[in-house]
Amino acid sequence: MKSALLPVDIQNDFLPGGALAVKDSEKILSTVQSLMSKFDWVFATRDFHPAEHESFASMHPGREVGEVIDLHGLDQSLWPDHCVQGSHGSEFSEQIDTQKIHKVFVKGTDPRVDSYSGFFDNGRKNSTGMGEYLKMKVSRSFT
Repeated sequence: MKSALLPVDIQNDFLPGGALAVKDSEKILSTVQSLMSKFDWVFATRDFHPAEHESFASMHPGREVGEVIDLHGLDQSLWPDHCVQGSHGSEFSEQIDTQKIHKVFVKGTDPRVDSYSGFFDNGRKNSTGMGEYLKMKVSRSFT
């Protein structure tokens, strides 16, 4: 049976110094890197927002990071601008050998809806394709 590793959003904006840094996040990098060679498949998710993403507080004058608003019928926490397409913050950490990643699933690309899941946007209207891809990979590994 095949094995898979799924690193989630290991991007510069979530690491120390990034726009939305997670405390102590750098501590996982060497572990993730060493684990990558132990799995048959490595898939990753990538937060990848257009500059005008509506989850950004900067898109809502007078609103602050952390406020919750109604965004097209969904509760939305407002975030600092982060993981903007083409920015250094949207790139994977330099400590991760991206050559070992077989496929990357991008999320958060629709400027009208956020995407916390690696499978669907928050409205569950758009798929990243990850679920379908994994099902296909699993079905092929049994045939």
